[in-house]
Amino acid sequence: MSYMSYPQRSTWLEFLGFPPGYGPWTYRAIPEPWISSELARLASAHVINSKTTTTGCVSLQPSPDPDDRSQDRFVVLDWDGWLFSAVFDGHGGEEAVDYVVQELPSLIHAALAKALADAGTAPPAPSTISTLLQSSIRAVDDALTDRVRHLFPDEATLAVLTDEQIKSTINGPTNPNNLAILRCMRGTTALVSLVDPKKENLWVASLGDCQAVLGAKNSNGTWDTTILGVNHSGKNPAEVARIRKEHPNESECIKFDRVLGAIAVTRAIGDHIFKLPVSYTRRVFMNCVPGFSVSSKLEHFLPHNKSPPYLSALADIKHVALQPSTANASESFLILCSDGLVDLYEHTNARRPTLEEILTQWVHILGERMDSRGAKVSDGADKENAALVLLRHALMAGGADDPDRLAQMLTVEIPCRWMDDTTVLVQTL
Repeated sequence: MSYMSYPQRSTWLEFLGFPPGYGPWTYRAIPEPWISSELARLASAHVINSKTTTTGCVSLQPSPDPDDRSQDRFVVLDWDGWLFSAVFDGHGGEEAVDYVVQELPSLIHAALAKALADAGTAPPAPSTISTLLQSSIRAVDDALTDRVRHLFPDEATLAVLTDEQIKSTINGPTNPNNLAILRCMRGTTALVSLVDPKKENLWVASLGDCQAVLGAKNSNGTWDTTILGVNHSGKNPAEVARIRKEHPNESECIKFDRVLGAIAVTRAIGDHIFKLPVSYTRRVFMNCVPGFSVSSKLEHFLPHNKSPPYLSALADIKHVALQPSTANASESFLILCSDGLVDLYEHTNARRPTLEEILTQWVHILGERMDSRGAKVSDGADKENAALVLLRHALMAGGADDPDRLAQMLTVEIPCRWMDDTTVLVQTL
């Protein structure tokens, strides 16, 4: 869409929390129905249909700057009736998240095939599936570590090498070692769901701060909310307590609600600056070209890296026994999203809702929609995509729908990224 034919207006983006005097910035006042069409286009809104389910998908980063392109990724696959879905929120660069998207689904698929073969005619125990999800996620991270250790087995090896020797080992646009190192310097969260062919069991594996929530209609005809994601961040008291227990006498292992005062998530794939001894960062990662793309300065937190690892790649797994759907009607759905969707509710004129309130609100919005549409949470038209409904609700911070606010958020001309990468999947069960 060309914006040039629409009138220019100015905005200070107060509703996004920009400080007074910051701006004004120009945006295009695109009216309905075109601004809704533009949202669907920019978010690549579409629906994936399988034999037994539909999945509404959106992924949005409206900044036109190529350096700000989204590092979110998602996958939806059907393995002979086993439904695999995942959302990955990359950070610091795309190398780690692209590697995980490439490797993790096939690793889980292979582990699942083995578990099914081992079980014979009986279904595998739910604990077997939980274990293979957890071990597969950890194996992807271990593979990254192993590649670095293959090049530089220990700190003693690094000590005898010069910087030039290290640079020649890891750098160069066609050097495969360069990509291996970059994958360790970047990172990603992982949120994975798996549903069995009979839709009797749902597993969700959480690593990082993405969110998963199950909406299900109860016997009273109302909608229940079950939160299945685990918020692995420095704002989670349980995670803070775990890290402090693992690193006693290190008062700054958690600082400003961040690990070592630098990274918000407490569990992730990659991010080996927080997992390997500090000499690997100083001698290997800091000699890599291209270098780091992090918001925190290395010298601010490297002195506190005393007893790694500080980040974990151990996913939390939750299993839910699903209630059978009534004839020809789905009465449950699963929402998977990156943390960007929740972050959009941060700036509101009213009291900011809690995470539980936000997730419950999503279930009620889509549940009521399913009731009114005959239990179809998504269909083939982008405008009916349930993930797109949630995205728009979040862009309004849960308030009244405002097409002009939407136009501001999608077309504002500002020299920085003004919202986090945001990905949403909504899947019927």
